[in-house]
Amino acid sequence: MKSNLVATSFWDNDNLDAWEIPFGLWIEEIVFWLTTHVKGLLDAVKWPVDKLLELIIDNLLQEWLPWPVVLLLFFLLGLATRNFLVGLGSAAGLLICGLLGNEYWDLTMETLGMIIVAVLICTVIGIPLGILAARIDSFWSRLRPVLDGMQVIHPFVYLLPIIFLFGVRRTPGVLATLVFSLPPIVRLTNLGIRQVPADVVEAARAFGATEPRILREVQMPLARPAIMAGLNQTLLLSLSMVGIVAIIAGGGLGKPILTALNTADIPIGASAGAGLYFVGVLLDRISQPEESDDRRGLLARIRTAWITRADPDVPAVPGMQAGADRAARPAAPLAPALSSSHRVGAVAAVVGGALAAVSVLLTWGNDAGLLSGYARFDDNDLPGAHSGLDATGGSWFGIVLGLVALAIVFGGASALWRPRSRDNFIAGGVAFLSGGLVLTALAMAYLTMSPRGDTYSHGAGVWLALVGGVIVLAGGVVAALCIRSSDEPVRAGPRELVSMVLLTLFLVLAGASGSWILDQRSDAVQIAAELAAQAEGADQGGLAAEVLAEALAETRRVVVRGLDTDGPGIGYVVLVLTLAAMATSLVRLARSPTVQRFGGGVLFGLGCAVTAIGAAWIASFVRFATPSLSPGASSFLVVVGGLIVAARGWRSTRAA
Repeated sequence: MKSNLVATSFWDNDNLDAWEIPFGLWIEEIVFWLTTHVKGLLDAVKWPVDKLLELIIDNLLQEWLPWPVVLLLFFLLGLATRNFLVGLGSAAGLLICGLLGNEYWDLTMETLGMIIVAVLICTVIGIPLGILAARIDSFWSRLRPVLDGMQVIHPFVYLLPIIFLFGVRRTPGVLATLVFSLPPIVRLTNLGIRQVPADVVEAARAFGATEPRILREVQMPLARPAIMAGLNQTLLLSLSMVGIVAIIAGGGLGKPILTALNTADIPIGASAGAGLYFVGVLLDRISQPEESDDRRGLLARIRTAWITRADPDVPAVPGMQAGADRAARPAAPLAPALSSSHRVGAVAAVVGGALAAVSVLLTWGNDAGLLSGYARFDDNDLPGAHSGLDATGGSWFGIVLGLVALAIVFGGASALWRPRSRDNFIAGGVAFLSGGLVLTALAMAYLTMSPRGDTYSHGAGVWLALVGGVIVLAGGVVAALCIRSSDEPVRAGPRELVSMVLLTLFLVLAGASGSWILDQRSDAVQIAAELAAQAEGADQGGLAAEVLAEALAETRRVVVRGLDTDGPGIGYVVLVLTLAAMATSLVRLARSPTVQRFGGGVLFGLGCAVTAIGAAWIASFVRFATPSLSPGASSFLVVVGGLIVAARGWRSTRAA
């Protein structure tokens, strides 16, 4: 615990400051890296949006086309999409916006241009995504949580990364609008295609139609009402962002509304509000299909779109009836016989886990604080023995190791003496395998860290933890290799292997070259004392300014990376485990379900190990470091990547 809060009661709310997680510093570090190393990619994302806005707003609507031509175009657009009355109402609404004044006409054109660009890009991206989601269930299962996050997160939150990465003004405002407005068209395109009657699709296949032709001539025409509804909701959500993007100088009718809010100017606010109302009504009416019976107003539609932003009920399709599949499966035996190989694995789990758990209570380091030495230099020469639970010893590496060891002991004992738990052990000896990998990886990570003190030496607890981990690992391998599965093998596809390669590159970049320690301590106090001693009788104001300038100049921002020789060396461990995970993922190409399940277990264990290393490093540093010394962003990224690897391995064990 931090020294300045030692006297704080555990039940006091102020005690939470002792465990403050530097999430903001991690994001700042990631943003700095992105703006420095991938600026070209960010400019490539921004360039087409900027050019479209310039073409549609600056050139087309505000310069090339006079206002009567714009009114005529919107009249013809309403007439083509709906009817004569809608076309006339659209032109009349725009005319009223122009009669509010020339300034409001320009702002209205800017608003229309931003919405048109946002909806156009959402359509180009959203409809293909919806088609893929409708035809590939696995893609939809991965896309759906992303869409949920895009809709649940408040739009103000989108502005923060947009500002950090792309700056301000209308182009970043449109990019923020895209994030908020994209989900409806993706969801409703997916829903519309899934609602196409199965007998119609089968009839088309029976007549020899290819899949692209079925999509183009059968599914897309029948899904048109749903797609148009998604387009309408995307348009309305884009309109709702007009006032929000004005905060970052996005322009449009949101600008005078923001001014009216800040200055309590009623005339400006009323005029801008009227302009937004007419723009919203005409866009809503134009985007509604002719067969729609919904005659509600704009506000009612916005309210409905917000209430129903979550997924509508998707009808059952092949491959998605999980409940029915589970009900149709035969029940597993309650108490299968424990074979000799499984008994060896269970005994190894009990023995090895017990040794690892006991090791946490023993000495892990002598005469120096191995972990705390990176934050408190006085701990580099700290006499005495330090256990796996001490902040100067194993800290959270020891705590995590002990918890995993106890869980493994419980699992092995349950498999030996509780018949009802044997099916879990026999069906997934991978739990013991993964536990052994976690224990071994934690011990390796601890041993890799270079001691800061000259007199430091490892204690017996570290070696006992390593021995226990090896025993559990060996027993888990014996148990997992003897699993026999009668299920059909589920081989990995190209998409899974490509995603695993990208995930490996991500973990290698984060763990090896990223920062693990971020030191922002300042020597301002020492500088001030030295200057005060040298400048007796000098002007106090000038002295204060000089002290401040020197202090700012001497503020350090030291970054210790994963492969630095003077660092903890965790990057080497993460690098080895990541490469092992990549090699293990190739096992998914095997035809044998037993081999696939074993490979999935190894992948799950490696992911757990990577996650545990990152989480233990964060928790340990938060435990003993000062506020200006924090774990780097790599530890956070490694935890995220490790969880993804573990999830892939777990799915592999279930798929096989």
